[in-house]
Amino acid sequence: MSKIFSKWSLISLVASLLMAAVMFGSRLITNSILPSEMLFNFIGQLLGVPWVFNAIHNLPWGLDAYAKYALFFTSNILFVVFYYLAARLYPLVAKKISASLAAIAFTIISILGMSLILFPIQGLGAFGLSDNNYAYPVVTSHLWMLLFSAIFSLALYIGYKRFYLQSQNNFDQSKRESLKSIAKLALLASLSGSLLNTLARAQSNATNWFLSLRGISPEITSAKDHYQVSKNVFNPDVKEKNWTLKIKGMVENELSLSLDDIKALPSVERSSTLTCISNKVGGDLIGNSNWTGVKLKYLLGIAKVKEGANELILRGADNYSDSFPIDAAMRDHTILAYLQNGETLTKDHGFPARVLVPGIYGMKNLKWITEIELVNKDYTGYWQSRGWSDKAEIQTMSRIDTKQVSILDDGSAAIAGISFAGIRKI
Repeated sequence: MSKIFSKWSLISLVASLLMAAVMFGSRLITNSILPSEMLFNFIGQLLGVPWVFNAIHNLPWGLDAYAKYALFFTSNILFVVFYYLAARLYPLVAKKISASLAAIAFTIISILGMSLILFPIQGLGAFGLSDNNYAYPVVTSHLWMLLFSAIFSLALYIGYKRFYLQSQNNFDQSKRESLKSIAKLALLASLSGSLLNTLARAQSNATNWFLSLRGISPEITSAKDHYQVSKNVFNPDVKEKNWTLKIKGMVENELSLSLDDIKALPSVERSSTLTCISNKVGGDLIGNSNWTGVKLKYLLGIAKVKEGANELILRGADNYSDSFPIDAAMRDHTILAYLQNGETLTKDHGFPARVLVPGIYGMKNLKWITEIELVNKDYTGYWQSRGWSDKAEIQTMSRIDTKQVSILDDGSAAIAGISFAGIRKI
């Protein structure tokens, strides 16, 4: 009995890892959904409270850069463990009904798990039908889950019919070794896919010579060196041809603008500094670039904001949302940007367009923006629901960049760095 028990344990593990490997492969090749990523999003938001972030930023040896990816890896392990435990029940169900009906039942239950658990816990409603769901196309997501679940169930069905029902005498050594090889292959494929996507790249600190000072940061930060923070492991891959920006709510003229429509409007270039609200003292989560785009107040002028509207809700293609007062939207330097340092926004910096609001921390400078809604009430955004500041006004900060004293021509010693206070002068 114990050998049969361990035999099915191996089959369950193979089926679970095979499903995980197929999901990762599909995510890498076709940008499909990744159910374990939905679980990661839920856990990440639960843990996204200030004291957790502060604890992470205080980790030694730069380990804080890997925290998000460690959580993502853990979410995938939990996902595999859940399906492994579910697979252990398959023989009991197959004996009650039949192997084929059990496979169908497992497929349906797996799909319903995404529809009735993974979607709702993210606030996206049953089956992902909420208006807040911008990241997961409902029909496509369920078709992908059907494929993944069918592969899982088919692996269980084959394992049950070809191996589990065989007597111990018929379950020869070659089959045992074959099954073990498949398990190792599935494990390797699953872990390889995970590692390829969870290893954070070490950020290089550019060194610039300015007035003979060694180590001072450049005035303009390149897109490559500009810090990038998001709640996502896989940032949205937004296609320009399918993208529109909607402006709705308390406006007389609701707008739906393509990127070409936006580029046809009068543009401005602004030097704007972004910094993260969780940036530690002396941290590198700050960058200054030249951004090109359209003044947000110009767009709101076209939409004709109704009297009484006092707040903008912004929503992104990754289901992220936040808000800021209309007064901030009307500032001359607040823009909808589509170029960074004269070049098209990269995926990580918000392609095709993002909002830049001077004086407010980066979490409200929304990337991958898809919708702006004018309202007359306060809105609790993604991070505000976890205890982060709603006003998010940038606090005065400074940082010494030079690692060693520079001796100038007159013999004096100099150190240098940066200081920043948002829209306030220093």
